[in-house]
Amino acid sequence: MTTTSHIGKAITENIRFISKVGAECDHLAKLIREELSRLLLVPEVAHRYRAGGQWIQNFNNDEHDWVNTELGFSLPVVVKPKRSICGYIVVQISLTGEGIDVADNHEPLVHVGWWGAPIDFDQFLMTFPIELDSDFDLTLEADRLFKWNHSHFDDELCYSLYLTDINSPADIQALIVKPLRALLLGVDANRALSGTRAVRYEKMDGEGLFRALPR
Repeated sequence: MTTTSHIGKAITENIRFISKVGAECDHLAKLIREELSRLLLVPEVAHRYRAGGQWIQNFNNDEHDWVNTELGFSLPVVVKPKRSICGYIVVQISLTGEGIDVADNHEPLVHVGWWGAPIDFDQFLMTFPIELDSDFDLTLEADRLFKWNHSHFDDELCYSLYLTDINSPADIQALIVKPLRALLLGVDANRALSGTRAVRYEKMDGEGLFRALPR
């Protein structure tokens, strides 16, 4: 039989756990931002891209506006020889909510990509089902890479990782930095994401509906 003291203990332990998860997510996000900023200084990448400003940070809370459920980070990037912002390297850490609400998935996800606008958790965010629009075609390449092909703008792309797969600086390099470098340099999705443990998706019947395939 559950007693009030057990309930109180569970509340305290869960709050401590949530706080610890939040601190670890902040630390992980800091490392990812640092490594992706360094990526733009690598000669083969710097030949085409340069940072156009500082990282933009946005956060999304739960329905009660009490617990932080998603973190969004966007780095403005200039594509040479242009001088204005051409796109953003984006990283979205989704602990719960629409950012992980894809069929057959029950884990936090990290979405990594190149978008034409920064994450704002209003109009621009990775969410499921994926909203479709007549201004672009959405394709899923190699079961892992979502690609938005626009008629008037540069294409956008995004892939996903399980948060629990990213546990060290080596994981950040292998799962985020190296694949994104390859994608920015035009490498196809199959080669860029090979061996990355990126989430594999499958199209379902219905507009913008996908499911996560077993690991």
